[in-house]
Amino acid sequence: MLNTYFERVLTDLPYVGYSLYQMFGIFCFWSVMGWVVEVADMAIEAREFQNRGFLHLPLCPIYGLGVLLLNIILKGFSSNYVLLVIVSMLLCTGVELLVGTALEKAFHARWWDYSHMRFNYKGLICLRNTLFFAAAGFVIVTIIEPKVEEFLDSLVINVGLILMLIFAAMLFIDTMLSLFKARKMRKLGSDYQPTLIFKSHR
Repeated sequence: MLNTYFERVLTDLPYVGYSLYQMFGIFCFWSVMGWVVEVADMAIEAREFQNRGFLHLPLCPIYGLGVLLLNIILKGFSSNYVLLVIVSMLLCTGVELLVGTALEKAFHARWWDYSHMRFNYKGLICLRNTLFFAAAGFVIVTIIEPKVEEFLDSLVINVGLILMLIFAAMLFIDTMLSLFKARKMRKLGSDYQPTLIFKSHR
């Protein structure tokens, strides 16, 4: 029974090209990297350390989700650089807009605000980030992601599966705690203006 479960986790999914094991590893890696980017960006923008993201763990799942979707969509097309840049811009900007809108609707709060930047839309997306997504998507898919997948494949499977289970449990617990905390913060927002969780600039 257990061996059958592990086989399913390690088997590539139809039309996806990745196994659940690989997908979770990619998601976790880029969630951590996204957190690092966010912390560094805010250290420059706001001149202070901010434990960025919805979760307590050093993770920004929006980055993990964005890169994972990017890899799945562009599987087999990574050599088409024009398509890569266009998809990176549209997909990542779309994910940022959808997640930001969903968080605001659900908790009447914002985890980011680009209202102070030029060419922004409702403070949830901006031209600067869209251009960053285009460049980052190109570098990630063509240079970094292949090495990440090589590392995942090089791990001893039993060790990788144990790490995945531990990380999944931590992520589930953290998500539940974060949802509870966000529901409490919802009461702090006014009827007209959502609460801004982090200072977005100097």
